[in-house]
Amino acid sequence: MSESTENPYGFKYHWEVIQKSIKNIDDRRKGRIKSFVTPWNTINNATAGGIEWGSLVTIGARPGAGKTMFVSNLLRDCKALNPTQDFNILEFQFEMTNEQYGQREIVAATGLDYNKVLSTKDQLDDFNFQRIQRYGEDCKRLHDLGVFRGQINKSITASELEKAVHFWYNKLGGKPLIVTVDHSWLIKKDSTEREKLQTLYNTADSLIQLKQDLPIIIIMLTQLNRNIEDPSRKTSGSIQNYPTSSDIFGGDALMQGSDIVMALSRPFTFDIPSYGPKSYVVTDDGIFVHMLKVRNGSNNNKIIFMKGLFAEQKIVETISPGFNIQPGYTPRNNRRPSADIGNDL
Repeated sequence: MSESTENPYGFKYHWEVIQKSIKNIDDRRKGRIKSFVTPWNTINNATAGGIEWGSLVTIGARPGAGKTMFVSNLLRDCKALNPTQDFNILEFQFEMTNEQYGQREIVAATGLDYNKVLSTKDQLDDFNFQRIQRYGEDCKRLHDLGVFRGQINKSITASELEKAVHFWYNKLGGKPLIVTVDHSWLIKKDSTEREKLQTLYNTADSLIQLKQDLPIIIIMLTQLNRNIEDPSRKTSGSIQNYPTSSDIFGGDALMQGSDIVMALSRPFTFDIPSYGPKSYVVTDDGIFVHMLKVRNGSNNNKIIFMKGLFAEQKIVETISPGFNIQPGYTPRNNRRPSADIGNDL
């Protein structure tokens, strides 16, 4: 009798599930299994010491909030942050050309200003161009050592994306794989899909299947719906400023399948001077990361404070920006120090 006949639909007895879980716990305590560490301690602390393998992470934001930059930062130093883990990286970059994406990476790696790199005012000098060339050589050296990072720019359907991941997983040696998709709206409809929302549901199904089939972490970027820009959502110092799961395009599809859901908000772009019910001070570089769902979270942090260094294409974590105090106004839960990492709902 074949295995599929003996065990239809992947059935397992409860004791088998528990034994499998015990082995995972033992592997983690002995260091054989580790989470994928991100560049931000606050993100690591809010999750299981980082992103667990077998996770689907959804990151939603409006344009200009830094979601592409966020993922680029996550990937840039991932080998240095996870030195004992052997993995490859596959990026589906549907929004930018190779040149545009590469230029952003060069800016972040060298610390040079974006306009300087592109010679928009003055010609880039030879010394800094040589620095850029050395970074290119470093990238090739890592590749030659078996650290593979590849990119697909051609827009494809959900089923083609699933096939592409399987193909490149095997082609690159069958190692664990970090997959990023930028972004969900740009995945093509196939002939059976009448609405874009159906495409997203099919994409979510494909990604869930992938994380069950392969040792993989999938990071899906998506848009927030335009209703977050409604005038009622821009009232200064209101809970309406905060993004929710319903603001994520196709929220139900991605929320159900995701292990972690984040929404990035940059209220400066909405001309909101005081953000949320605590009236956080808004700056042009302030980014609020709302943790809308963390399946295996290790604490109750709901807001993580970050700063976007946009000229350098970097995102760094920071402390609470403080409050805009108005006469007669007392921030909710003001007994907590302003430097705490936020736990707002």
